[in-house]
Amino acid sequence: MNATNLRQSSEKNSWLKLLVILVFIIGYGVLNIMGGDSELPIDFNKSKMINLLKIGQVISVIIVFILPAVLFAQLWTTKKIHYLGLTKIPHTTTILYALFAMLFAMPLINWLSELNQQMNFPESFNNIETWMRNSEEKSAKLTEAFMNTTSVKGLLLNFFVVAFMAALSEEIFFRGIVQNVLVECLKNMHIAVWTGAILFSAFHMQFFGFFPRMIMGAFLGYLYLWSGSLWPSMLAHFINNGIATLLFWLNKKGLISDNVENIGVGNKQSILVLFSIFIVGALIYLVYKNEKKRTLLI
Repeated sequence: MNATNLRQSSEKNSWLKLLVILVFIIGYGVLNIMGGDSELPIDFNKSKMINLLKIGQVISVIIVFILPAVLFAQLWTTKKIHYLGLTKIPHTTTILYALFAMLFAMPLINWLSELNQQMNFPESFNNIETWMRNSEEKSAKLTEAFMNTTSVKGLLLNFFVVAFMAALSEEIFFRGIVQNVLVECLKNMHIAVWTGAILFSAFHMQFFGFFPRMIMGAFLGYLYLWSGSLWPSMLAHFINNGIATLLFWLNKKGLISDNVENIGVGNKQSILVLFSIFIVGALIYLVYKNEKKRTLLI
């Protein structure tokens, strides 16, 4: 029995926990859809308005992700805060492998994003497709407004809001709570990781970026599964968001072009995508071997 199974074997009421989590996720999704259909008088050209939105974003992720996860662990698990994996120190090598995998994944992520954006629905689902695309456009406008800065102060603020807080909150909730409970219920670690990844991607309500986010969620899930520590997945998540934040800032400064987003896109770059898959796959394998070796030594 590995470390993950040992950590979960003493837990009870797992299916009830999963039901509560699913009701919470679905309820939040319904509220998000209802709120997304209303037009708010937001002037994206006013910096004070954008800063207020960023403050609201930080408060939101604390209330929606961090606080429920901490309370869940403290009040409804035998391991308390240790259940989340925050108190286990990861191996430095695992962190380095994970971070390099995220760096080399850019061509693969861009390629998957391009494929996902070309998704078309049957004519009978036109209304659903229209709603999805409208939702995507609103999300893109908000992201553009958040990232629209050329100052170092603005960059650092975006690192905190978009990269750090997102990585911290989403990993605590989706890996620390959701994936753990799925492992308890399903008794199959791989199904638990991929189910958690699907929920993670669906929760973002950005359907034309669903598959690359799902793949990233599975990668983060395996990092947590193999290491037993939340820190490798959290840092990898931070690097992914941080790279996007930095590239957006550099583009606004005029230091790089939009072509960075097209790395791995197009038939002429298929070799680059294959190289990305090979390197990322090799690094993931190294993470697995490293953590398996550590488990045997414990």
